[in-house]
Amino acid sequence: MGRFLRGALVMVVVLAALAGNAGHRIYHDYQDTLQRRFAMVRDMARLVDDHVHRTVRTADVALDQTAAMVAEAGGPQKVRDLKHWTRLREYAAQLEGADAIWIYDADGRAVLESASFPNRIADFADPAGLAALRGGARLHVGAAQAVRGAGQPPVFPVSRPLYDDEGRFVGMASATIRVDSLTDFYALLGVEFDPLIGVYGPAGEVIARRPATGESVGRSVAAGLLFQSKLREAPAGQLLLQSVLDGVSRIVAYRTVRDYGLVVLTGIGRDEAMADWRTRTLHTVLETAVGLLAILAMLGWGLRYLDRERKAQVALAEARSAVERTSAERDETARLVAELDQARDMAETARRAAEAANRDKGEFLAGLSHELRTPLNAVIGFSDLIAREAEGPVGTPSYRQYAANVRDSGQHVLELINEILDHARAEAGALTLEEGPCDLDDAADFAVRMLTPRAEHAGVLLSAVVEPAVRNLHGDDRRIRQILLNLIANAVKYTPSGGSVTLSAALDDGAPVIRVIDTGLGIPAEDIDRVLEPFARAGNAASREVEGAGLGLPLTKRLVELHGGTLSLRSTLGVGTTVTVRLPASRLLAAESAPKEAGTPPVGPAAAPDFILDSAPAPPAPAPVPSWPPFSGPLSVLLVDDDPTVRDMVAGLLRGWGHRVIAAANANEALVVLDGHEPLDLLLSDVVMPPGMDGTELARHAARMRPGLPVLLASGFAAHAAGTPSAFGPDVAMIAKPFAIDDLRRQLARIAARQDGGAARPATAAGLPSPSPAARPAVHTTERSPERSPGPPRLLIAEDLAINRELLAALFRDSGYAIDLVADGAAAVEAVEAGDYDLVLMDVQMPGMDGLEASRTIRAMPPPRGDLPILALTAGSSEEERRDCREAGMNGHVGKPYDREVLLRQVTRTLDATRSRTGTA
Repeated sequence: MGRFLRGALVMVVVLAALAGNAGHRIYHDYQDTLQRRFAMVRDMARLVDDHVHRTVRTADVALDQTAAMVAEAGGPQKVRDLKHWTRLREYAAQLEGADAIWIYDADGRAVLESASFPNRIADFADPAGLAALRGGARLHVGAAQAVRGAGQPPVFPVSRPLYDDEGRFVGMASATIRVDSLTDFYALLGVEFDPLIGVYGPAGEVIARRPATGESVGRSVAAGLLFQSKLREAPAGQLLLQSVLDGVSRIVAYRTVRDYGLVVLTGIGRDEAMADWRTRTLHTVLETAVGLLAILAMLGWGLRYLDRERKAQVALAEARSAVERTSAERDETARLVAELDQARDMAETARRAAEAANRDKGEFLAGLSHELRTPLNAVIGFSDLIAREAEGPVGTPSYRQYAANVRDSGQHVLELINEILDHARAEAGALTLEEGPCDLDDAADFAVRMLTPRAEHAGVLLSAVVEPAVRNLHGDDRRIRQILLNLIANAVKYTPSGGSVTLSAALDDGAPVIRVIDTGLGIPAEDIDRVLEPFARAGNAASREVEGAGLGLPLTKRLVELHGGTLSLRSTLGVGTTVTVRLPASRLLAAESAPKEAGTPPVGPAAAPDFILDSAPAPPAPAPVPSWPPFSGPLSVLLVDDDPTVRDMVAGLLRGWGHRVIAAANANEALVVLDGHEPLDLLLSDVVMPPGMDGTELARHAARMRPGLPVLLASGFAAHAAGTPSAFGPDVAMIAKPFAIDDLRRQLARIAARQDGGAARPATAAGLPSPSPAARPAVHTTERSPERSPGPPRLLIAEDLAINRELLAALFRDSGYAIDLVADGAAAVEAVEAGDYDLVLMDVQMPGMDGLEASRTIRAMPPPRGDLPILALTAGSSEEERRDCREAGMNGHVGKPYDREVLLRQVTRTLDATRSRTGTA
């Protein structure tokens, strides 16, 4: 009886512990889920707030242009003609989501409408807005209104007053914007739920709302908790809110739109948001119940086991007597025991190997979590300090360092993600090479310059020597640079201060051999093979103190093997490590097929091209020039860098070479110079300039403000310096920081040669003479063109997002192609039926008729339109999506995000294949 009571007590304690643990898990899971949902709607509110502010701001600018036109004409009644209607229509076309722009007189009667000429007879449909504008309001955003025509989405007005020269109120300019241009924004957020998105006026009137946009017209939420108390407490926040319009309880976040007083509300239904938690709770309860039943079963089995144990002891005694009586049976038993021991040893070895693999993966995940959380902590923390203006208003000098920290941390996360993605591609067998001539000396110089700041910070001496016999190789230049960067960075990471890292490249038995030798911590002999496996790191304590994900060496080994080579390690603990990369002798290029000497400046009257867009070998290089020739003339250089030390150093260097330098500390100062009348020959800008506009965005503005102005972008990050400059345009090049004097002089010589040879277009400013139309490349970016005209190959691009159409137009600028842009699949089919094209670039996912359906419709047309080559534009890369594109009749695909060089190469390859098939020139 005593044994039974003790067993029952143990069972009660165990059952209570299981139930308590289940309740604890359910409670903390609920809190965690609720916080994640609040964070989701808060991020959604920020995005919608920015979108609403940008939309109203764009309408404000369009109305200012309209008011200027009315003032120029002499009043509202003077603009009722075709010329002013055309200008008004242009202003409306610049406003995304606009239904029309109206001009009303002082009594609210319509004078002119951008959507029709002559305009419809109508009165201003926003009495409250009319009264506010008469009372002196500068801008008024009205509530949602129903518009003409069945099925048309509601609109909301953005209005401003019109005054005559004496300041009297003479009318209004009003832009009506479709509500769905705000509410459909949720589709871009990639949210897994069906969210609420609402935009309300200062008094609670509904401006835009989804779902049930039409039913919300003319209604107000002023009586709700949000406007009654929450907005008075804080301009932004989150809460659980029951809607006064549909009665649904939601997890919501709200924000007040700056400058315009509007209120943005985003949310998800509470039941929908907590559905996953309820499912997990059910699973937890079921698991706990099963566990309780298992414990009860084990207790019953234990009681029965005690009885069986007694009987088994008696039977065992009898068995032992029988074994002792039979020597043969004893020998057999001994043999079986030996085999069992051997099997147990083998199982133990396998178990230890499995535990080691799991331990390596666990350490990798822990290290990866640390590697990601550390920089993300800086990104979130410093961003929050800036957002809250913890050190004073934005513009305080300390924010520059905060922004620099955010930039560096973000770059660290990006490099780590790239390394993980490369490893995943290698594991999947999808890592391929883009082979061509490559200069090993340039690659080594690039790697040393990129890692010199890190080595100097660690107190490590870094050097590299490449013999001329192995300089010219055939391989993937970017991956060769990645191999050198990974090996040198790894060596610097594990070398203590005062040590050295040396890179050497030489011939060994006729094959190129690269060695990276360090005087670092070394690797234990038992770990040399492990460190070449994914997720594994050296087992000594000193090595584990160094941060890292454990993917660098395995990925580098894979890149070497893709080139047909081998990677081996030789290390002595406490002395150092030597990594040897041996490439096949077939990778060596003969002197006559080697790429042109990188340091040779342009020779002769014609300048060298800005970039080589394919991997074909360049013509033989002329004999090396012993010294740089003098520049043919001084250049006017706009130098932009936020670091005053670097800016002064580079300015002094350029002035010492005879150039004229205009220095700017940020992009805003540079834009002032670009907008002025100062003659310029070159824009030399740093890529990363916190806070505000970076160098790549400045380059795009420079291309618009000063067409043809050469741009040289500088960056100290390897990911930037190894980027593709053609993605920004043919006038943009990239140079690494810290500057190599030869590289900088080579770029300046190239630009000076362009100026002398007339290859570049004049860098004009506002008010200066612009080049004649005949001097510019013919690139058409019309919405549709019905007839084919002789000239360059004509492309049709179907893309539903306006920002992507703008990007594609920029990518094809100066490409030699004529392009037409349409916004959906149906428009693409109509354009193919009406005009003659050489190729169609078709986005796969578009509203209405998608790219696959449009392609099938085109393929059903009679030749030659039915045989028109079609390339898919898609962000997906799965084999299933590629199969769908092929089955729809597409000839290939171009992945997103777009790389201009890859895009143009694919278009050229497809056009050439079509000409070869049809026998046309």
